[in-house]
Amino acid sequence: MDRLLGRNYCGDFFESNPSSQEALLQLLVRSLRKPGSTLEAIVAAKGIGLVFINAGDEQDELFGMVLSLLKNTITDASDVRLKHQCIETLALITLIAASNADTKGGLDYFFKILISNGQPLEPSDQTLKQGVMDELLCTTLRAYGLLYATVFGDGRGSWEDAWDESQGVMPVHIDFLESSSKENRVAAGENVALMFDCVQTSYKNTQEISEFEIDDKPEYEEIDDLIDTLQRLSTDSNRRVNKQDRKEQKSAFRDIIKSVEEGTRPKQKLKIGGQTMVFRGWARIMILAAFRSFLGTGIARHLQENELLENILSSGIQNVFDSDENSDEDSEEEEGTGEGFEMEEDMSLSRSAASKRERARRLKKSHKKH
Repeated sequence: MDRLLGRNYCGDFFESNPSSQEALLQLLVRSLRKPGSTLEAIVAAKGIGLVFINAGDEQDELFGMVLSLLKNTITDASDVRLKHQCIETLALITLIAASNADTKGGLDYFFKILISNGQPLEPSDQTLKQGVMDELLCTTLRAYGLLYATVFGDGRGSWEDAWDESQGVMPVHIDFLESSSKENRVAAGENVALMFDCVQTSYKNTQEISEFEIDDKPEYEEIDDLIDTLQRLSTDSNRRVNKQDRKEQKSAFRDIIKSVEEGTRPKQKLKIGGQTMVFRGWARIMILAAFRSFLGTGIARHLQENELLENILSSGIQNVFDSDENSDEDSEEEEGTGEGFEMEEDMSLSRSAASKRERARRLKKSHKKH
């Protein structure tokens, strides 16, 4: 099923058979709730995400049908692989189908896991080893980043809301920059860069369209300490860390520090057939990565045929015709700093604008703005 829904676009079938999506989702819910094996549960959890990808973005009722089950499984499951999959699935379907208020609720949910150092991830009868917990926290960091990108990426919402949210969660991310896990350090660093990128982009957009004078964007009070930390991570030569990890960390943090210190936006290229799609900014790159995690090599077909991906990602794409039309490769990716690139005029995704939200270092209940 994963191969069918991942490598092929099945939205037309769901559209012509409206009851089929809900029926399939119910089967997957049953398999996740009472699986015959752990593998069946993992496949079912991923299948839920693939159904949402194939069936479009107007799925509020179906989102409510699986929300509690995914959260309960994240807490109660004894198998770490199942926890990972449920976290990834929950984040992705929230991006696809949740209301703006529910998406902010997802931000709060993942932040509570991070601020408690993973306590909600531990079953009542089990204590997870630190290495295992680090892996789960990395997945949670990436889930948080995905939803922050969904709510505030590319100028969505107000820069004040993006700023308040970033200030509330920045201390936790600073802590994770000192994690013993390289994956956690990189994930936290990318989230930090994402938040700086989103606030800056939203602020620039407000300046450009506002007829009135707007307040100056505040500066992060501990910016010097933050840059020192990022600089250290981008040049880390600690011999106790293996060579490959040092190389990956240095590469990641060179882009991160450029975004935080210079406002440089990264870019990623995805080549499909004779076209190269260029994704600019941390938000677009993170959203693309989430879909690629589920779709694998099927990302090319879904980008070409699936209206959902077109709606979510098209405003982040600049098509550049490949000069080598006879290339044998179907897809490849390339990362760079993105210097000198203009931002697209239409930078809205198919998401509602974020409502006003007051939050500074503590969580509050989100309300949908009517």
